[in-house]
Order: sequence, then C-alpha cells, then structure tokens
Amino acid sequence: MASYENSNDDWWESVPCHFIWDLGEKVTVHFRSVKTNLDSKLETRKEVNWSDSACDLLLFRGFLEVSDFDGVQRDFCKAEQFFQEADKEAMNTTDELERNAYVTVAAANRLWALRKKTTGLDEVTPDEQVRLLNVLEDSWKKYQDDSESREKINAYIDTVAAFALSRLGVLKYKEAERRYRHAMKVLGQSVKSSWCQSLGMLIGRQSQHAAGPLPQYSEIENEVRYYKKALRIDPHNESARCDLALALGMIPDRVQEANEILQQVDGKYCEIFVKKARFFRRQGEYEKCLGVLKEGERLASLTVNYYHQFAAVYRDLSKIAHRKGDFQVRHEYLEKEEQYLDICLKIDPMNFGALSDKAFLYRRREHFQDAKNLCMHIIGEFESSPFNLLSAKYRYAKLILFINRQCMNETSANAFEDVINTACSILSTMGPLGDDTVDNRNVLDSKKLLEQYYQTNGEAQKLRYLQNRTSSVGF
Repeated sequence: MASYENSNDDWWESVPCHFIWDLGEKVTVHFRSVKTNLDSKLETRKEVNWSDSACDLLLFRGFLEVSDFDGVQRDFCKAEQFFQEADKEAMNTTDELERNAYVTVAAANRLWALRKKTTGLDEVTPDEQVRLLNVLEDSWKKYQDDSESREKINAYIDTVAAFALSRLGVLKYKEAERRYRHAMKVLGQSVKSSWCQSLGMLIGRQSQHAAGPLPQYSEIENEVRYYKKALRIDPHNESARCDLALALGMIPDRVQEANEILQQVDGKYCEIFVKKARFFRRQGEYEKCLGVLKEGERLASLTVNYYHQFAAVYRDLSKIAHRKGDFQVRHEYLEKEEQYLDICLKIDPMNFGALSDKAFLYRRREHFQDAKNLCMHIIGEFESSPFNLLSAKYRYAKLILFINRQCMNETSANAFEDVINTACSILSTMGPLGDDTVDNRNVLDSKKLLEQYYQTNGEAQKLRYLQNRTSSVGF
C-alpha cells in the first residue's frame, strides 16, 4: 500500500463517485422531498427486511447533506455518519468486487466532502487525508490489471449512480436506466432483485410522464418483464410483487391476473399497505382500499405516502358523492381528505403532492382565497424545482380562470403568461418537455387560451410575440 503522506497527487479526483456524476444538473425535484423519501425508507428498513445492500441509499443520502443543490444547509457530520454506515454495510457484503465498489465510492465521497469542508485538502487533518487516500488506493487500484474484475467493479458502481439518478427527476431517468441495463449485462448471475425492480419502476415512470390519452401497453409489458425478473431472483420480494400487480392492473385484459398476484402478498408493512391501497383505488374498489389502509394503522411507523393514499381515496369518494348529488356525504369526505392531507404535511411540510392536493381541495370547497394563498406559497417554495414550479404555476392559472367562471381576463392572462415564460426558461436550459407529456399539454393549453384571448381583444402584437417565442423553443 502506497503512502500519500507527502504527496499532493490528485489522481483520486477522477475516481467515480457522487461528486463527479453531475447529479446537480437538470434536477427537476426538490432536494428536501428526496431526503424525506430516503429517510422514510431507512426508518422502515428493518420492517421491510431488505435482502439487498443499502449502500447505494446510504452513500447518496450522505452526499445530499453536502451537495450543491439549492436550499442545502451543509452538514458534514451527518454526511460522515451516512458514509460510515455505508462502509459498515459494505463489510457485510459477501461479494468481494461488490464490496470493493462500495468502499471505493465511500472513500472518494469522503475525500470530496473534506475538500468542501475546507478550502483544500491541505487544511484537512493529514492523518485523515492519508488514511482515506490509502483506503481508496487499495480499493480502486487493486484490480487495475484485471480487466474482467475492473469491469464488474465499474458495473457495481454504475448501480450506485443509477440509484441516485433515479431519485432526481424525469430528466435523469434515461441515464439511470442506461446504467442499470449496462450493470445487469456485465454482472449476469450477480444481478440483484432490487435493480430489476428499480429498472421496471424507471420504465413505468417514464411511460407515465409521457402518458397520452391512451395507456402505452407496450411500455407496461416491458415494465412487467423486469418485475417478473426481480421475483425470479428473489421470490420473497413482496414490494416487486405489488409493483407487478399495479402494472398489470393498468391493462384491462389482465386485471384478474393482477388481483391473483396481489392475493399472494401477505407482508404487513407500510410500503405493502400503500401499494395494495393504490391498486384497489385504481380499480375503483374503495371499500377494499380503505380496509387495507385501516389494517395498516396499527403500524408504529407510517409514511407520507400512506396518509396520502387515505386522502386520495376520500377525494375520489367525494367526487362520486358530488355526481350523485349527495352533498352532505361529499362534505364529510372532503373533511376526511383534509384531515389526512394535514397529517401528510405535518410529517413533510414540503411534500409537493400533498400541498398541491390541499390547494385543489380548497378550490373544490370554494375557499378561493385559501387556495390562492397556498398556490403562491407552493410557487415560492419550489422555485428551484423546475417541473414542480411549472405545474404549480399552471394550477394557479387554472384556479384564477375557475374563479372567473372560465372567462379569461387580464389577471388570468397574466397567470398563463407566467406559465409560458417558465416553460420557455426550462426549455432553454433543460431541453424539450416531450411531445406528449403532461407538462407539454399544460403549456399547449396555456398557449391556446392566451391565443384566443389575444385574438378576441385584438392584441395582435402580443399574439405574434407569444407565437414567435413559443415556436422558437418547440411549441
């Protein structure tokens, strides 16, 4: 083992780790939401009884504490705790090459964190610097002359990168998918169930983001294929079994098959209850959905997603009651929806889904000032999360239009102009939204409403500017 006690060699800066993967570019989610989701998974880890290593999660979680994402208040001590926990986790890994990969990323992450903590490594305690550099040399250079082992180590590192990328929004999904596919091709029989499940979920998320009027059944079948592979590797992966049922449930001819698969799941932990409830809600089986959720209430640790499912059920039931003209029952369901959304926001005050749903709830209850205030709060809080910001501004514009009885006026036009300006800003820095994505359709709707308004009011100059600006970025 070489000693770096008197060396200023910076070879370690090219070692793959979270700090050199450009994770902060084109991020479309709020980092606090990512942290909350990861912490929730760690809290329920023993309950879920994971069979695969959690090193990818722990390493990413540590990185988040010292990253350059907007809003991060760096906590180097906390980051170090996560990195140390990842090191301990790695020592329990039986595959030497896999262990080598995790130790490599952990050591490189810690060196980068030390650099951020000071103005340079020269200010770091020399003993700590030497120790980390020696650890990194042992792991990274150990197999430099063994091309087959080196390729496998890089493949394991790819799965660590893919885990992080898959949590940072839709513009990162394709790269995460590529890395998982490459790792699985290289590692063959060593592929883990969790990777196949993650790959299936990535395919599903991309398909849902681009969801048009009709479901993309070919993409769902592709998603299904990886859930089935996850279950072949680990038949006890009940989370993947639920994901399989959820995916099949979106294909009309396979709903019965999905029901039969879900009946095989008997896990009694939060994630399973959430996924079962989501399945029954999608099928319109609300009593079964509520039964599942109420069964889960006895658990010690319940997540935002769990309570959000409760809120979603009562939202659906309130709509049904409204259509039937049963307004007293509708009122009761709206009260319950608000109750569970408030629990969500107590757990995670920055949960975008819960905040948006509560704003929409205010609108349905005709509490228009509350709805407007909450929409403006969301817009302010998610300024650094482009797609959430675009969604929030579009919802605000639609709220103003709704309050004005679907008639465009100067106020609503200003709100839709803000949607267009935000979309153009996103496109100029992040590229296309996608031809048939929800975001793309929202922007096109905003453009159409503005065109009609300008034409009706004879504002030819504004109309030309709108059309020229939107066409220049692909609308």
